[in-house]
Amino acid sequence: MTTPSPEGIYRAMVDEGGMPKLGLGAKFLGIRIGKDIEVDANGAVHRPAFRPREKNGLSCAASIEKLPLFSLPVEWGGSNKWTVVWRIEEADLVPELVSGDDSTPGTDRHISIGPSATMDYNDYVRAIEATRPFWIKVTKI
Repeated sequence: MTTPSPEGIYRAMVDEGGMPKLGLGAKFLGIRIGKDIEVDANGAVHRPAFRPREKNGLSCAASIEKLPLFSLPVEWGGSNKWTVVWRIEEADLVPELVSGDDSTPGTDRHISIGPSATMDYNDYVRAIEATRPFWIKVTKI
């Protein structure tokens, strides 16, 4: 556990054994087809252009304050009783992943973690899941 850092990528997720819980949903470490990423007819995903409001990958934030209230833990001023805040450094992303700022101009900063190149959807899911041990739980002091 650590205190907040100004650097890093943040996401609120359910804790399972000291790591983010894997699964399909906004409060888990996982990727949903059609919600988080688009899959082509061959089952492949592509490196996103990181345009605002597009399906660019795993939705994250540049700071704790920018996390959505529905997923933000109660102790951080949100409404969720089951999540905790997690942080990962961009350097801890596996080579198959890339992060990018896909904020809408004039709004809070948003970051997505997408595939670094064209790959099979299942390979992308495995790459996201491979980051699991690198997410660090952030505690409020």
